[in-house]
Amino acid sequence: MSKRFADRIIMVTGGSSGLGRAICIALGSEGASVLALGRNEEALANTQAEVEKAGGKCLAIPFDLARYGEFPRLFEALKQQVPHLDGIVHAAGELNRCAPMQHVEATKFRRMLDINLTAPNMLTQALFPLLEQAESASVIFTSCDMAEEAQANWHGYGLAKAALVQSAAMWQLEHPQKAMRFNAVNPGRMRTELMKRAFPGLDPITIPEPDGALEAFLYLLSDAAIDIRGGHFNAKELIQTSSQF
Repeated sequence: MSKRFADRIIMVTGGSSGLGRAICIALGSEGASVLALGRNEEALANTQAEVEKAGGKCLAIPFDLARYGEFPRLFEALKQQVPHLDGIVHAAGELNRCAPMQHVEATKFRRMLDINLTAPNMLTQALFPLLEQAESASVIFTSCDMAEEAQANWHGYGLAKAALVQSAAMWQLEHPQKAMRFNAVNPGRMRTELMKRAFPGLDPITIPEPDGALEAFLYLLSDAAIDIRGGHFNAKELIQTSSQF
């Protein structure tokens, strides 16, 4: 059986858990070489083992996205090991807890913007030369429900994730002629540690696993979506639409 991502090299941030981990494993099952970024070395090692068990290759990269002064160092290290990047999935996200903006401390608000908005854009910037070396690269920013409808209590996290929709559109407008595409995906609510922190009283069994959103990301990374550029998509709706073709 042919595999969509054979000979493709794709980076996934937040690869140690939740959505990022699920994307890494799914890519591995389709033959990809995965660069999994995350802060938890032990969890990253588990992701690497699962990717390789699924049939792919994985390089686990312990890295703190808050330290964007080290992005150039990351680029210098990677360009010695990989000839190009066929894609980046910005799946990493951080949220301490939901709270009304009235009660949010400035330092916590700033960190939400740093991790969820600044880091994905600056990482894309740092790794841009590797994306340019691919025949057709795909960069995916992960948004949230705040991008579709204003909601209370999401403060910096929700605002940052909503802004990623404009990030995808901006990058695309700035590089209309290049063989690369930028899109944003809202995976919807998922049973992750972040969701548990956001809704501590919610029964997790009522929330779907990240697996339900995977095909939306895989589709946008694949050649089938080569002409989809600068858009924002709800994962469930995109999966339904793409399955019709």
